Amino acid sequence: MVLRATTIVAALFAATTVLTAQIAPIGTQGAYPDLALDDKGNLHLVYARSGKTYYRMLAKGASAWGPEEATGANASTDHRQQPDIAIDSRGVLHVMGGSTYVQKVNGTWTSPQAPGISRDHHITVDSRDTVWVVYRGQRVSVRSKPVNSTQWSAPQNIYTVGSTDHIYPDITAGTDGSVHLVFRMMEPTNYDCGYMKFDGTRWSAVEWACLKGRPKMEEGPHIALDANNVPHVAMPEGNLRYNVRTGSGWQTPVTVANSQGFSRAEPTIAIDNAGNRYIGVWGGNVFIYNAASQSWAQRTLPGVVPGRPGFVDVIKAGATGAYMVYETGQTVNKDRGAGQADLIVVHVKPDGTMTQAAGGTRPNTQDLSMSAAEVSASAGGAVVFTLDAGPSEGGHGYALLVSASGTTPGESLPNAVLPLNLDAVSRHVFRMSNSWGYESFVGWLDGAGTAQATLRIARGELRDLIGFQFHLAFLTVPVTGYASNAVTLRVSP
Repeated sequence: MVLRATTIVAALFAATTVLTAQIAPIGTQGAYPDLALDDKGNLHLVYARSGKTYYRMLAKGASAWGPEEATGANASTDHRQQPDIAIDSRGVLHVMGGSTYVQKVNGTWTSPQAPGISRDHHITVDSRDTVWVVYRGQRVSVRSKPVNSTQWSAPQNIYTVGSTDHIYPDITAGTDGSVHLVFRMMEPTNYDCGYMKFDGTRWSAVEWACLKGRPKMEEGPHIALDANNVPHVAMPEGNLRYNVRTGSGWQTPVTVANSQGFSRAEPTIAIDNAGNRYIGVWGGNVFIYNAASQSWAQRTLPGVVPGRPGFVDVIKAGATGAYMVYETGQTVNKDRGAGQADLIVVHVKPDGTMTQAAGGTRPNTQDLSMSAAEVSASAGGAVVFTLDAGPSEGGHGYALLVSASGTTPGESLPNAVLPLNLDAVSRHVFRMSNSWGYESFVGWLDGAGTAQATLRIARGELRDLIGFQFHLAFLTVPVTGYASNAVTLRVSP
């Protein structure tokens, strides 16, 4: 169970929830935005405006987006050749816009390339840094470009059956060298969504992710992989539907929402490392599957009055949560693009909480560190703890907690696990928080998501505890899906 002290912390900081009314545009206008998150926690955004593709970056720890850059790629006026961005392991940016491809290498955009790719394209980079583009060729076609090469492969027409080439495909890559795509096709007499996988050597036969005989598939299905490289698909069929592939094949699609005008809704999807699923749909509807409660919930993206949200792109944000970018304004249009709509980027948590995106998440970091790993029982001393939850937690409350009972199995939070076994020591320290000896053990993270706390030990205070170990970790408030790593403090002679 979660210790009662955790409930007290939640009540103490109930007012820290960031209201959606505080969310504002990033200061850029455009259409068809697309997001990517690199392994350093920087957010990268591309979007179309006036026939060109533009770029901005939100650096880790920053509270404002960097300046707009012209990529050199062109852009379509409709959703069939929208901008798309992918990042390889070297940090090179790969952008498709309209019919052109560009890279940003060492801070410089390359000259535009026209690799012969037509409409309905999407781009990804696999674990070997090979760039892949899927597009409408002979039904479903792909081209690839190996790392460090400037040459694209000849078109691979990987699916040529079916009675339409209005395929609206989407593509993504796994951590295991695999590439996955989904597309729309009339098979045999109804529009369905086909799925294919490249295993590192060859493309698989088509599988029907939406099941043959479903109602008409609209534009267009989207795909995402979870932490185990399992594919998940969001599909518009008038209703909004979702499916996942297991070891036994594609399951029966789940109806997430009924009859809400999802034609051409482009339902983008992301799955965080905890298994929570996020679908963003044209018009501002957001659907979240909470892995803990095993249920779907609907939320609405905050718009700017008198505007309304348009197209949405969603990517996972580290261990839990997602980032969503969307158009908003009176000019949003499914068929011909928003043109001059405002763009907003938010961080969405598994409970539906939305906050202004700032900086990026910081994957694989130690969020809690300390100035010393031990404290002398005879001499006493001070240990300074540095809390760094990242900008996505900026402005939230926090509580630094202590345990004498170890770190496993830990305490379950709604969407995370606090790596402490809370006990009588935990309750005592929590009651003493912010008194002498436990300075800033409860407080507020700054805008970058950081804070410091200090533990002060008087001479001889721990003389009966030589060799003992205490474990510390912190959580943020409201108590939902964030918990830091644990650190261990040893009592030395």
